Amino acid sequence: MTWVEHRAVESDRDGDEMPAWSVLATELESVASGLDQRFVDAGRSLERAYDTVGNLIGSLESVTNALDRDAADRAVATMQANADQLASLPARQKTRQHSLDILQQASGTVQTEIGRVDRTLDLLKICGQYLKVAAAGAHGFAEFADAMVAELDVSEREIHEISKEVGQLASTVPCVVEVNRVLASECARLCPHVPDKLAADAIGLQQNQIEAARRAETIATIARDIRSKLSAAHGALQIGDITRQRLEHVAQACSLLGTAVDELNRAGDPAAASALEGQVMAMLAAQVADAAADLQKESRLLGGNFRAIATQVATMVAPHESSGVERTSDGAFLQLLEQSVADVDAVTAQLRDADMRSTQLGSEASATVRRLGDRLTTIHRVTSGVRIMAWNSDLRSFRMGREGDGLARIATEIRCAVNTLEAVSASIASAFEQLSDAADAIGSPHDGDEATAGSLPEALAVIRAGALLTRQGMSGLDRDAGAIHDIVAAMTSTLDCETAFAEPLARINAKLDALAMPLVEASQSISTTGEQLFHAINAFYTMARERQVHARFSPSQDQPEAEVAALSEEADDCDGLF
Repeated sequence: MTWVEHRAVESDRDGDEMPAWSVLATELESVASGLDQRFVDAGRSLERAYDTVGNLIGSLESVTNALDRDAADRAVATMQANADQLASLPARQKTRQHSLDILQQASGTVQTEIGRVDRTLDLLKICGQYLKVAAAGAHGFAEFADAMVAELDVSEREIHEISKEVGQLASTVPCVVEVNRVLASECARLCPHVPDKLAADAIGLQQNQIEAARRAETIATIARDIRSKLSAAHGALQIGDITRQRLEHVAQACSLLGTAVDELNRAGDPAAASALEGQVMAMLAAQVADAAADLQKESRLLGGNFRAIATQVATMVAPHESSGVERTSDGAFLQLLEQSVADVDAVTAQLRDADMRSTQLGSEASATVRRLGDRLTTIHRVTSGVRIMAWNSDLRSFRMGREGDGLARIATEIRCAVNTLEAVSASIASAFEQLSDAADAIGSPHDGDEATAGSLPEALAVIRAGALLTRQGMSGLDRDAGAIHDIVAAMTSTLDCETAFAEPLARINAKLDALAMPLVEASQSISTTGEQLFHAINAFYTMARERQVHARFSPSQDQPEAEVAALSEEADDCDGLF
């Protein structure tokens, strides 16, 4: 008993004796407090990391949704369509210029032939006067001459209107020719490199957007896995609270043990006090050893988990860093794209103006040709009527015999003039066909013009908005990843419990082992006070694992064997945090 009493007390520097259980309780509470503070700090850091990862995931998801897929496809299609339109411009300009040349040539032909028509009509009028004079009042010839002159007046009015309208049409052609010339000059300056570049930029933009979305989704997937690991780690941090509670329970048990030992000593039963102290100390040593082992195991798992997270953070940033050149050139890329769009849009604006003028000219030419065709039909009718009149006059003069020879010669001259008029009218009709074909070629819309007209600025606005959202979404990646890395590194250091708590817990456990004297048959050697103490200690346990360890030393077997086995399974389920 003297040896036990010697072991159960410690001396401070002043020589005052202090019960070992009191010293142990103080040390246990100190370790529990420090451990709890570490895990509380780690929990707060974990919450910050979780929130930061959540923010990062939100930013990355905004990148994948930065540019609506349909809107992006439409913008790229618009750029490619404009590039194709500009690339086809030289051929279109050549076709337009050819049509304008035909229009000018046909207009000149019509004007020339109209002069011949005028001269022929004048000749016919003169023939009509000659016929009237030569007939000398003979029946029917004067009426024929008057009717022919009246018809010729109709033709003359029609041909003058034709000349006027063709002149107006011809006067508008030089304006369109000049617009076409300026456009051709711009086309020579920009083609083919500008449309080729715009088409390449459109494809490059599409690939850039796809790659940015793919990269963001890859990083977001890693970030979601990190968030899942952080969520699991949040539950595993309970080991800190569990260990704190177990150490506090051991400290409480030390205090209760001190009270029970004092009570037995006062009752004059030091042997019972010694036996109780040895058994309880053995049980408490087992509790501390078990708690320390669980803490070590879970802390190592936590550390491994956080190190894996740190590796994932590095992996998450790696694909972003590998595209650093691309990231730094995003602004320059957009600037070059804007310049290409500006160049193309300026030319397409001129092209739209030229197309508008050409379409207007073509429409006017088509309308003019239709009106001229109607007038030419009138001239054909008049010419046909005059020819019939000439044949009738010839027949009448034939019946008159030699007296009608002069009239016959005039009628023949009229028929020759009518033939000339018909030939000239045919030439004018051919020129009208050329005018009509040229007008149709100039005035017909080109495929894709309506789809692309005025759409480049809108496409660029969509592209610019998507690029801005992409930059904003990716801009916080380095910052957030760095913050996550720092927080995880700090938590890893904070939860390195082996360095901070292994030695104090080992020292406490050594003291408990030194005081432990487990009984072979605890139920036969522990007093009633001891049994009550074991019941009291068992009452404030909160973990199944504590009760399981407690059951190995309890003198009265607080739980039946089946319940102890169940507690063992429960401890395996509840205390394994990873």
